[in-house]
Amino acid sequence: MYFKVLDIGNWIMIGLVCLSVLVLIYKIFYHIYALMPAKRFPQAKFNHRYAILVPARNESKVIDNLLKSFSETDYPKELYDIYVVVEDKNDPTVEICKNYENVYSFVRPDLEVKSKGGALDHILKHLINSGIAKQKNYEAYFIFDADNTVTKNYLLEMNKAFDAGFELALSYRNSKNWNNGWVASCSALTFSMLNTFQNKCRARFTQNVLVSGTGFYVSARIINNLGGWPFQCLTEDAEISNYAVLNGIKATYNEYAEHYDEQPVTLKVSWNQRIRWIKGYMQVGKKYHKKLLKSALYSKENRFAKVEFAINIIPVAIPLASVIIYSLFALVMGFVGLSLHVPIWQWQMAFINFAASILGIYFFFFFYTVAMLLAEREHISITFWNALKTCIMNPFFMGLYLPIYIVALFKKEVKWKPIEHTGKDVTNNKEKTPN
Repeated sequence: MYFKVLDIGNWIMIGLVCLSVLVLIYKIFYHIYALMPAKRFPQAKFNHRYAILVPARNESKVIDNLLKSFSETDYPKELYDIYVVVEDKNDPTVEICKNYENVYSFVRPDLEVKSKGGALDHILKHLINSGIAKQKNYEAYFIFDADNTVTKNYLLEMNKAFDAGFELALSYRNSKNWNNGWVASCSALTFSMLNTFQNKCRARFTQNVLVSGTGFYVSARIINNLGGWPFQCLTEDAEISNYAVLNGIKATYNEYAEHYDEQPVTLKVSWNQRIRWIKGYMQVGKKYHKKLLKSALYSKENRFAKVEFAINIIPVAIPLASVIIYSLFALVMGFVGLSLHVPIWQWQMAFINFAASILGIYFFFFFYTVAMLLAEREHISITFWNALKTCIMNPFFMGLYLPIYIVALFKKEVKWKPIEHTGKDVTNNKEKTPN
């Protein structure tokens, strides 16, 4: 009887693996396409006018690097303005902004909503209601964090996407600190996975992308119609992504426009950051997923993208949950076999199945990390030894999403917390050009 139960469990596992392959077929295609050349945009017929918005709460250590990188771009200076949003007029950031042309500091009028979304809403309402946006004829708004920097050709490349008719576009998100330990490099690979292994293919075929963090623009037409920035979930980037899919907004991803971000270097900071992400995705799901499924049911337009965004992580969660549940089943069966004094080979088989499941998960993520590093080798600057540590530790880093998800599920309130940055700019501000 014991062996029969164990055997049934094995067959159920085989069935779940087959199901997992079926639900992941389109993801496999995404990954294959990631190895192909990125989408190229034609030369822009016009240089458009932009406003660049930078929420910067106590970011005087890093804001100078961002402003300097923009001052060195190839785009005409008279065609963009930078608005740095601070919370206190005595913030040193205000004085730093005065060192650059077309850079303006804006002090938030109230701090009732302490989040990036609140800061963006304040500055956008100010620009729209004061008439500045209309007077300067801004055609799109870029969103950046204070710790970012951009390449010299950044605005020229993003202008190509806007000129091609895309009202939402994001750029390639690279990391400043690949070699600041395995936590920083594993965190950076998260965005490589989102952009190269997902958005790259989406941009080519569905024109709906998942915005991650910063380095993106939104058309002024959309923002003006909204009257500000209504995306106030903990993950405002995921919220605007779902909003764009639901409302048929044409979106894209431009790999040749590159910006740099600073990743957390400690597990504690990464843990807190990812709790906010998961909680934010839950908020977005509650707000949009039913609407997306309903829209996909009654409208033929962009049906695949709506369903994909609505089911969210389910295609990935099914195989992972299957392996985890089976490994726990095998572990329990091993101890049950010991207590029932069944033949030794039967309970040993249960423990072997448990170990094989755990090692299978580990080596899957190990080789997946190797594949990501190889695919991204032309974009990133990482030492061999740190790459090796990243391959070894990334399965653990990814595995932490399970307890993080559980904590986020039961945590009633998660607040947006700023991450302290070092102020070190280790990028070379290189220019990426199409082959």
